[in-house]
Amino acid sequence: MIKLRKVISDLAEDFYKSIEENLIKNKADNFLFLFQSYRSKTISDDGIIKTLNINSNSFYVLKSRLYDKIQEFMSGDIHSNVEEVIKQLHLIPQVCYTSSREIAAAFLQKLEKDLLRHDMHNELLVVYSALKKIHLYSEKYFFYSQLYNKHIAFSLSIEKSEEILGNFNLALGQYFFSRSTKSHETLNFLKKGISEHYALNPSKQIEIIKNLIELKLYFFCGEPINKDYSVEEMLMQTQKILQNLPESSPSRSWLPVLDYLFFEYYVSINQTKQAQIYYEKVNALRDTLLLYNNIAFTPNFLITKIVYLQQQDRISELQGDYGNNFLYDPEDRHSQVMLGIYNAMISFYAGKPKEAASRLNEILNINSFKDFFHINTDIKLSLAYFYLCLKEYDLADSILKNISRKIKSDGLEKYTNVIDLIKVFNEDIKQGENKITAKQKDYFTLFLARNNGENKIISPLVYELKKKYT
Repeated sequence: MIKLRKVISDLAEDFYKSIEENLIKNKADNFLFLFQSYRSKTISDDGIIKTLNINSNSFYVLKSRLYDKIQEFMSGDIHSNVEEVIKQLHLIPQVCYTSSREIAAAFLQKLEKDLLRHDMHNELLVVYSALKKIHLYSEKYFFYSQLYNKHIAFSLSIEKSEEILGNFNLALGQYFFSRSTKSHETLNFLKKGISEHYALNPSKQIEIIKNLIELKLYFFCGEPINKDYSVEEMLMQTQKILQNLPESSPSRSWLPVLDYLFFEYYVSINQTKQAQIYYEKVNALRDTLLLYNNIAFTPNFLITKIVYLQQQDRISELQGDYGNNFLYDPEDRHSQVMLGIYNAMISFYAGKPKEAASRLNEILNINSFKDFFHINTDIKLSLAYFYLCLKEYDLADSILKNISRKIKSDGLEKYTNVIDLIKVFNEDIKQGENKITAKQKDYFTLFLARNNGENKIISPLVYELKKKYT
């Protein structure tokens, strides 16, 4: 049983007075009587039970709750900010070496409760280390040693889970460029890895990572979501976990990533009002959003943003980003390419197709897409369209023939949508400034029908193509 009498007896006078005043202020008469009786040492437990007219079970509950209140006073509220957590952790040596063992244990156990509530495993290591030391000569030493070792394992598992998340984002970038079966298999292998980690160490941080991986597989690879949840339910569940973490938790800074995934979801199901809410939140952070590339596929926000503004007839808003210097990881090729495509579309909508073509050529000149047919074709088809707008028919023709040869020589039959669009563009080259032909409309209808799934291409331009060819 807790040594409540000893704890109250050992409290410093100023602490005792503060707690006493609080109990008086809150009219907690039974707590106050027990508190004062244990401090004065003038009455036994039986005498207290008789005076308060309670049974032994109620007395036990009364003592336990008073002990909790004393702990609250000793360690304060550390739920909301990192400064308070650090302050309390820094007090541990002082409390351990200037207070009775009962006072030190009460202080540390309160810290333990608060940190456990928020899965703050690194901070818990400091607390369990101290609890081990003050119980060196006690039978509880082994108990706290085990807890210390358990949370070492938790910390390592969280670090490993974040490593899996980072590797998943790398692999997702590779898949986005290639759409290859091998890249897809890698993503599912990493999904299995995080599920195994969560089964062994079911902490909130690892659950967040597991959910993010499943959501990204749904949004960017078309994989079905966990059968126990709908997409919206998983998004909301993950949001709730993140919001309930303390401000001091590093994972809480991931909320913008989840807002982005909400935006992707509501755009995909054409829920305009909800999409607008999340668009405003995410777009406000667009200058730094690409720096979250180790957590999610945030560079793709730029592409979805274009599509969303097109659908809402607000494409003029894109000009607000003309010349904007987004922060991004220069070593992240996916971010670099997405930003290049985004800037090319801004130039196009600014009435500068020549500048737009130049931006896409810059992407092709800087990067080698030898092993990434999908993104290479995506960019080149956009470039061919810009050349058609500029009436640079020879340049457009050269690009389209190059893509056709590649599809035939490598046996890429699944890209029938690309062949359809090449036929549409070839008619433009033949007809020059003449009107759109019935043949072009037929080819374009086929293109729209086939341009879905993992082979979907030139998403930012489809809106413009529809206006021209339908």
